[in-house]
Amino acid sequence: MIIQRFYTATSNEIELILRVYALEHGQSALAYARKTLPKWKSNATKLSGQTKERLVRCVPECLQANERYDIAKEICLFYESKRHKKIAHISINTDEPQEGLARVYDTIQSFYEAREIIELPEDLTQAISWLAKDDVTIARALLAKVEQESANRVEKRAYGDLEVVESFLAKEEPAQINQTIEFPNGSISLSTYTPRKPFLKRLVSSIFGG
Repeated sequence: MIIQRFYTATSNEIELILRVYALEHGQSALAYARKTLPKWKSNATKLSGQTKERLVRCVPECLQANERYDIAKEICLFYESKRHKKIAHISINTDEPQEGLARVYDTIQSFYEAREIIELPEDLTQAISWLAKDDVTIARALLAKVEQESANRVEKRAYGDLEVVESFLAKEEPAQINQTIEFPNGSISLSTYTPRKPFLKRLVSSIFGG
């Protein structure tokens, strides 16, 4: 993503990136980069791992705020896909569903709180700091925006799923439910059960109905 942004940079942006590149790695590295850039773009010459890493470190110099945010979001989403997922299981009594539903609401809250959605390890925190050119304030603002957007998205989806469950429970004779609410950081498995009535009540019901 960063390299593609480098390849599509304007001539002014390329000059800015290369000036930073020269300050970091010297004039000979700059001369080689200028000469080889067209070949890198056309894939005539393969970009080495070391050169790619060096260029990537310079690209943030020309990024706009929205571009920094998009890249920060990609970093966070990548981490979310790799992190350990937590799983909750909740059973709801169809005769008295309110207690179970209250537990579901509390559990959803714990899943979509921003601090639960994104907890970046040190190496990825450094990646965000690099993206913000080591400006801690900007880095924190980037993460806060990503966290809030993720939390809002998860909350909306989770409560939409829960509305479906509640609509089933509101029926006079609710069907048994097995529903999973997915989150970036895990899932909640919901199931319902209907307690068996004591034998005497079942006998009376079978004879007199109700």
